[in-house]
Amino acid sequence: MSRAVDLALRAAGGLVALAGAVLTAVIELFYTPLYLGSVRIPATMVLAVLTNVALVWFAHAATGSKLFALVPGLVWMGLMVFAAGGTTEGDIVLHDFFGLGTIFAGVAGYTFAAYRLIIPRPTPGPPAAGAPSPSPPPPGPVGGPAPPGPARDPGGRRTRP
Repeated sequence: MSRAVDLALRAAGGLVALAGAVLTAVIELFYTPLYLGSVRIPATMVLAVLTNVALVWFAHAATGSKLFALVPGLVWMGLMVFAAGGTTEGDIVLHDFFGLGTIFAGVAGYTFAAYRLIIPRPTPGPPAAGAPSPSPPPPGPVGGPAPPGPARDPGGRRTRP
């Protein structure tokens, strides 16, 4: 594949990730006051966690950039903070526990995914030069036969030599 095609596909993937951030933020804003009968359900909190983890993963997979993988989460956060600010008429979309819980849950999901992406996982390798070798197992039933000790009779009492 040529470099120009690869760059175009990465740019398109980045735009899709940004559009996904805007779309999920708007959906979560509209469905924050979701009722099942007469009971409010926190569906947007769960949706915020899942979509923000997916957005970070998709942005990284589509663009190959760890830095750009963080941008959709920032766009999502910006839209949510903007919606929490209210309008000049006094309308506030995210004004109660469910709205603030959605922001918190989304930021938690975004932070978790970004942390897992940025911080490398340790890989086990050979011991470093000069490092002490692992100690031998302790004596006894776990590590092998017990060291010789005083003679005992069948009842477990010590016998004299």
